[in-house]
Amino acid sequence: MDEVLLGIDLGGTRVKTAAVALDGKIVGHDVRPTPADAGPEAIADAMAASARAALQTAGDAPARAAGIGAPGPMNWQTGVVFSPPNLVGWHNVPLAAMMRERLGVPCFVDNDANLACYGEFCFGAGRGVQEMCMLTLGTGVGGGIVVFGRLLRGIDGTAAEIGHMTVQRDGRLCGCGARGCLEAYASVTGLVHTAIEGIEAGSVTTLVAACGGNLHAITGKMVSDEATGGDDFAQWVIEETGDWIGVGIASLINLLNPERVVLGGGMIHAGDTLLNAIRSRAMKDAFEVPARRAQIVLAELGEDAGVVGAAMAARERLAGRE
Repeated sequence: MDEVLLGIDLGGTRVKTAAVALDGKIVGHDVRPTPADAGPEAIADAMAASARAALQTAGDAPARAAGIGAPGPMNWQTGVVFSPPNLVGWHNVPLAAMMRERLGVPCFVDNDANLACYGEFCFGAGRGVQEMCMLTLGTGVGGGIVVFGRLLRGIDGTAAEIGHMTVQRDGRLCGCGARGCLEAYASVTGLVHTAIEGIEAGSVTTLVAACGGNLHAITGKMVSDEATGGDDFAQWVIEETGDWIGVGIASLINLLNPERVVLGGGMIHAGDTLLNAIRSRAMKDAFEVPARRAQIVLAELGEDAGVVGAAMAARERLAGRE
């Protein structure tokens, strides 16, 4: 039986694992809750159990190596995770070594957003290019960058924090503690903030009725639904959010000259209203030549991007190419 690569995506609420063939095809999978409050050993046990279950669904295929996507700051070269959010009791956890002991194969740890980007690069919307950026647009704004076919990690492994580019001096307070980050404007959280600010400033909108008069109950889906229903203000909120995303992408285009910019995450379901605003602002603000070069496209792998990217990054590191 052919060997497979394991891709494990460790999140604050669930562990997702895939057995991935060398051609990128998922041949086995498993999803289970993350015992987030139980500490590193219990979480590593859950990850190992998930890996074994994924291999079982793949017909008990043997694993060559495992790649692990984890949140938060880490040393990707040693596999030590420092202090991820939403995981209780984690401090300088040697996750790669812990998983190697449990699985008996080489294990490699990397940033989860970087690995989602790498999955799209290998087998999704980034196929056929050598340089790309990816933005994941959800509660926050994650990101990844591939340069000359390799993930850009930075000397400390903290590169590609696209959501924390400063786009507005002394702007909105971001969850990271700084002000004016792209994430504070271009995420679902930022979109809701924009909606609340507009309503408090006197804008008339069906969102008020939709949220029952409690502005803090507004959600991104609510804004999207009201925009689809024809509410002018809700449509403007989506366009304004897209405009901010475009500001960030224009900076990436000028800085990196990518062939492709890939957009993923739940927010992309807002459709053409968002995408048209993103493209318009990015093309307006970026230099003409790299702007013509850069294709702004939607991600293709969905929630599988992280596990596929983890498996493929493990393949590269096992071969000594990373």
